[in-house]
Amino acid sequence: MDFDVAVLGAGPTGLSLANLLGTMGIRTILIERNASTVDAPRAVSIDDECLRTMQAAGVIDAVVKDIALDYGAHYFTPTGECFAKVEPKDREYGYPRRSAFSQVKFEATLREELKRFPHVTTLFSTNCSGFVEDEDGVTLSLGDEDGPQRQIRVRYLAACDGGRSAARRAIGAELKGSTYRERWLIVDMADTKERMRQTRVGCDPDLPFICLPGPNGTRRYEFMLTEGEDEKMAEDPDHVRDLLSRSGPDEDATIIRRQVYTFHARMVDKWNTRRVFLAGDAAHLTPPFAGQGMNSGVRDAHNLSWKLAAVIRNELGPALLDTYQKERAPHAWSLIELAINIGRVMMPTSRLQAKIVHTLFRLARFIPPVHSYFAMMKYKPKPFYRDGFLLPDNGLNVTGRMLPQPNVEDLNRKTCKLDDCLGSDFALVAYGENAQKVLALTQGEDFGLASLRRLAVIPMRINIDRSADLTIPAVRDIDDTMAKLGVQGRDLLMLVRPDRYVAAAVDATQAQAHGANLAYFSASLRELVARTRPL
Repeated sequence: MDFDVAVLGAGPTGLSLANLLGTMGIRTILIERNASTVDAPRAVSIDDECLRTMQAAGVIDAVVKDIALDYGAHYFTPTGECFAKVEPKDREYGYPRRSAFSQVKFEATLREELKRFPHVTTLFSTNCSGFVEDEDGVTLSLGDEDGPQRQIRVRYLAACDGGRSAARRAIGAELKGSTYRERWLIVDMADTKERMRQTRVGCDPDLPFICLPGPNGTRRYEFMLTEGEDEKMAEDPDHVRDLLSRSGPDEDATIIRRQVYTFHARMVDKWNTRRVFLAGDAAHLTPPFAGQGMNSGVRDAHNLSWKLAAVIRNELGPALLDTYQKERAPHAWSLIELAINIGRVMMPTSRLQAKIVHTLFRLARFIPPVHSYFAMMKYKPKPFYRDGFLLPDNGLNVTGRMLPQPNVEDLNRKTCKLDDCLGSDFALVAYGENAQKVLALTQGEDFGLASLRRLAVIPMRINIDRSADLTIPAVRDIDDTMAKLGVQGRDLLMLVRPDRYVAAAVDATQAQAHGANLAYFSASLRELVARTRPL
């Protein structure tokens, strides 16, 4: 094999996947038909899960330099009254729920960061004219505009080649869902006079629009076109200036991009064959209203990367790759549905509908749980897998969920984020007052995994036990973020996957008295690992 994995497409999904595979030591080739990464604005919102993936890829410091962290959204009536505010404060996964970024700078940074890895090759200005999959791998035919075709052999192909994916057609996958008739005009500004930090949403049936902040004084406006409105006229500079004058102070700002687009809510019926995997827009197309299209693609990359690495290194069997669609498809579709529902609020079709929506949101202010549900962005579906590489939930309501990420402190009072203690492998994490003792009892257990870090996480209210076995790493949750697991007063033992999802959990509160729970837990995990290997 020339490489272990070929990544087709150097958009956010492909670049994230290549960086993740690079950190895992996988021989990777990234193939992109264009000469460079994008040079015009595209996605503008990046979420906490995506930033956590950038942390896993080792690029968070480089990426965050070009991000305006932490902003929300304010919704306005046609008369300018703010009827709803979404300002999430929670940082359950270590980062703000929503931040503004430039995809141009984001992609350029991820491309530059690939230079860290001698085992990752990048080929720009290179077209993949086709591929053939066989029992042992995939043969790709590559070439550029002037040069001859050549072939390379890889074990696996990750197709991140966008909404018009040729790889999707090649494996016989079909997009299912809807394309909506509403069209939107995007206007990207190089500078802005609008000083409001939050997204401003104009819920006006006559002129639905969104005004989104960007990093370094940039801003985006999005206007919904009326029925029958000509696209060329909509992009006319004078018409754009008129729209800007009706929606904010940026009538005279510098425009760097004007484009009309139609949005889709669609997902493929088949995410992969045995050796070819679709990711990002090649697998699903998301309406823009929740800012989740690009972020969903990065989730695909994180899910797929560690599974490919584990199989290539023979740590887990090839049946592990069958869990990719099982895990990603339901979550991706839940975010598509979220975007559709937010769109209904953003673009009322009549004044009556707008008035009803605005009134309901005003009334919600007087019902604290309902108000908090919207204001704290709790309506966003949490990462949750019901089926895949995990054990059945045993009533703890922890398995299949993403592990919270607190800031933690060790015995030397050195602080960091939790993931920095976990590394890129599987981790056995104990949480609770007696977490150190629980982990000590696991020392002789076989969990079926060759590489397994151990970490004890102590609740905020408790100090690390200095009399315990100090060869077992222990940290204290200084934010009390892990309390969100909802197991107050108990000791919990979890197997955490490289993508930070909990594969299995057991109540280890009584483990000090007897090890039956731990023995059953380890046996169940050995069986889970065994199921990934052929009979």
